[in-house]
Amino acid sequence: MLWLRDRALPLDRPLLMGILNLTPDSFSDGGLYREPEKALARAKALLEEGADLLDLGAESTRPGAAPVPVEEEKRRLLPVLEAVLSLGAPVSVDTRKPEVAEEALRLGAHLLNDVTGLRDERMAALAARYGVAAVVMHMPVPDPKTMMAHARYADVVAEVKAFLKAQAERALRMGVPQVVLDPGFGFGKLLAHNLALLKRLEEIVELGHPVLVGLSRKRTIGELTGVENPRERVVGSVAAHLFALLKGAHILRVHDVKAHREALKVWNALWERSPSSD
Repeated sequence: MLWLRDRALPLDRPLLMGILNLTPDSFSDGGLYREPEKALARAKALLEEGADLLDLGAESTRPGAAPVPVEEEKRRLLPVLEAVLSLGAPVSVDTRKPEVAEEALRLGAHLLNDVTGLRDERMAALAARYGVAAVVMHMPVPDPKTMMAHARYADVVAEVKAFLKAQAERALRMGVPQVVLDPGFGFGKLLAHNLALLKRLEEIVELGHPVLVGLSRKRTIGELTGVENPRERVVGSVAAHLFALLKGAHILRVHDVKAHREALKVWNALWERSPSSD
């Protein structure tokens, strides 16, 4: 089960986390949902398309992105978060700042998604205080602006696994009720690193925590398909995510919920059929 405050989502089927970026500069949909009305309409659309939960972020963490001041991130995030929470669906907040995380959790956010992997102990302390699960993601350094300069690994899977294991254990010791692991595809990783992590994802799954995969529209998909426009990388994203499910992933973080939901309907029907029914 994925525990989300007063509710839980079963993990016996893949969960879809719909992405809602409240930023002017995200790599795929920056600027589309800056106004609260547009953001709320997008949240409703994602839920109607079949999202199990939503992930709201107000600071771009694409490679090379500059940091956003705390007050500006709050200004972008908090009014939309409050409105989206009124829809009744579980909401995750994607932030690396304790000041932002505390306000979001006070409003009622159900999950804390920290791309820096809870390196700042204040983030784990907040998750523990509010009794919410936390996503622990890997990136080689806690700074998106410089992370690609650190894309050097002897064995990327072993190093990512060791980091996630250590951070998860520390978070649980600090009282975080549950951790979700995210290998951090594209965060300080080149194409070869991302492919190795995907092909050996079961080694991350072996740690025994729910695993979240987010390859939606990313550069890796573009490099593999030759599709330059991120918004046109839907088919490649679905293909990569279905492979991740084969390797044991539990949650898919996606922009295109409808396409993934349709793919999962076929996926579920095929897995539910017995071999003798062919």
